[in-house]
Amino acid sequence: MHLSSLLPLGSLFFKHWHTDDTEIGVVVAKAMFEIRDDGTLKSIKPAPDLEMTDAMSDEGGNAYLLHEQEIAPAKVATDLTINAVAHAPAGQVAQDWEVSVSIPDKLHYACRVRGPALWSRGLMGWSLSEPEPVAQVPLTYALAYGGAAQGDPEDKTPEIYELNPAGQGFATPESLEGKQSFAAPQIGNIAEFMTGDPMLPMTVHGFGPVAKAWLPRRAYAGTFDADWESTRHPRMPLDYDLRFWNAAPHALQIEPMLDGTETIHLDGMTEGGGRRSLTLPGVKIMLAAEGDNVTKNHTMKLDTVAIDIADPDPAQHRVTLLWRALVTGPDRFTSAQLQSVKIG
Repeated sequence: MHLSSLLPLGSLFFKHWHTDDTEIGVVVAKAMFEIRDDGTLKSIKPAPDLEMTDAMSDEGGNAYLLHEQEIAPAKVATDLTINAVAHAPAGQVAQDWEVSVSIPDKLHYACRVRGPALWSRGLMGWSLSEPEPVAQVPLTYALAYGGAAQGDPEDKTPEIYELNPAGQGFATPESLEGKQSFAAPQIGNIAEFMTGDPMLPMTVHGFGPVAKAWLPRRAYAGTFDADWESTRHPRMPLDYDLRFWNAAPHALQIEPMLDGTETIHLDGMTEGGGRRSLTLPGVKIMLAAEGDNVTKNHTMKLDTVAIDIADPDPAQHRVTLLWRALVTGPDRFTSAQLQSVKIG
């Protein structure tokens, strides 16, 4: 199916097996915006290309997902991801402070960030040091709870914390033998930071996308075993769940999906540590598909909002929006046009 549009939208059409084993058509549209001083969004031209591959950080074995390929066949919720740096209040240094994202009546998610701190062994056992005062903390999974630690001494393969293999602070009894100190996570829950036991797992907090190979996301892919290969391939496993394609952390998967008129408040993620708000552009994307003696209109779903405000230069801050539509009986259609409709 050939796609056309007068809008600055990147777009792609492809076919995929759906959960009922039928072949469906998938149309993805992408727009990129800069953030004006008043928080409104201005469309960027030319139309952006869709990302076809995952991009990982360059930390080797501790790599985490920077952004995901954008050709998911479907999502059940709107993914909200944020690439940002936490800034201490009033532009000063602080030992710790709260960062949060909220959408009135739809979402509130908060966690605590801290300066570097160590778990240290003393005469009375393990204790967590006071965090160093800092002005900024990058909001990456490398500073959240997780990582790898020594497991069975007979097995040289490290034990991985599969909810966040890229993090720090994860410990096993074997990894603590003979160790006097190790780095604690810098992003987490205030109550969990107060524990006196480095062996107690902490909640993984973050705002970026979660890699497909990490738990709990990986579990939604289903079971790819010999039975699947002989009876189902190339269709998805029977226990496959469309939630596999949602890349945001669970707390930032929004149901019902956003309609594109919302205002998003970011606290503790801007210079000076205050609030920054941005308002989505208030448009919906319509897909008009045409074929021999058939025309069908689809309202595309806004299933991805990716905010990137990590660059020190505010002029480089961007918001990426993705809309997606599923077209049943895709072979009936030869062309489709993308159009925008103002909401409200």
